Amino acid sequence: MYLEEPLLQHGLSITYEVENLQCHEQTDFQHVIIGESKAYGRMLFLDGVVQSTQADEAIYHETLIHPLMITHGDARRVLVGGAGEGACLRELLRHSSVEQIVAVDLDAQVIELCKQHLPSWHQGAFEDPRVELRIEDVQETLRRSKAAGERWDVIVLDITEPVEDGPAVDLFTVRFFDEVAAALADDGMIVLQSGEFDLADLDSVRTVCTTLRQSFAWVNVVHVMVPSFHCMWCFTLAAKRPVDIAPADLRARVGALIEANLDSQYGPLRYYDEPRHLALTTPPPMFAEVLERPGRVITGKDDARLITYSRERVDRARIEGYADE
Repeated sequence: MYLEEPLLQHGLSITYEVENLQCHEQTDFQHVIIGESKAYGRMLFLDGVVQSTQADEAIYHETLIHPLMITHGDARRVLVGGAGEGACLRELLRHSSVEQIVAVDLDAQVIELCKQHLPSWHQGAFEDPRVELRIEDVQETLRRSKAAGERWDVIVLDITEPVEDGPAVDLFTVRFFDEVAAALADDGMIVLQSGEFDLADLDSVRTVCTTLRQSFAWVNVVHVMVPSFHCMWCFTLAAKRPVDIAPADLRARVGALIEANLDSQYGPLRYYDEPRHLALTTPPPMFAEVLERPGRVITGKDDARLITYSRERVDRARIEGYADE
């Protein structure tokens, strides 16, 4: 079968040949496909959009987690919004400082499918005693944290793309980011999956950054090429006060992480190291210049939203792309 992703706002779409389907299901929230491809091995699609692949998920997940954790330096209590495949839990558990992870996901069916069909992603991370899995809306988790006076050292928001009418569309807003900031320790940091590094004008990235700056004093873009996405991808770090993205002991911090994981149950790191930290967290001049331009502010108080895929395009891709060829 051939799976064509929904047409992006810049007029680009990618077609994947997918074989040996492991699952093809509609959950209460989204459509799930797990199958094999010759190019990338096993692949996970949600609502027709590739989420991660066996060949390069380490690039995505190590970039998502380690610049954040190394820069913070001593994160003990971690909240994860979007537990998904469990790979971000795997990477968090590499850090010896971590004492507690509350992993939240809205879709229990996706979690179970990933546990069953993507074992090399989570590698048993869901079973670690430091991990508590909650099936709920992360907004409810944040509200309970605020009511209980809980504060998190690090918050990881590995949420899905803001598909029109999708579960994440209201999370790329000032209203939500204010809730995140209220649950964060004064010296805490967050990382947000921020979508495609759209080279034409960086509109989506600039919108995410400008919206985050309404809630956080410090914002820093992390960018990486993910081959199966056929584009550069963006994660955004944020904190309540300025942070040194390259601390004086960066080499020692990264070296200790790599050394500690040479014989880890999760295996050695495959992508992240000290040179990568500096490259990932420093946009090249051609991007830095564009990122200086303000983007839109998505308040969440009106109908304006950041939409990367329209529902019409997602549904059309589902109808046209899921047929056996």
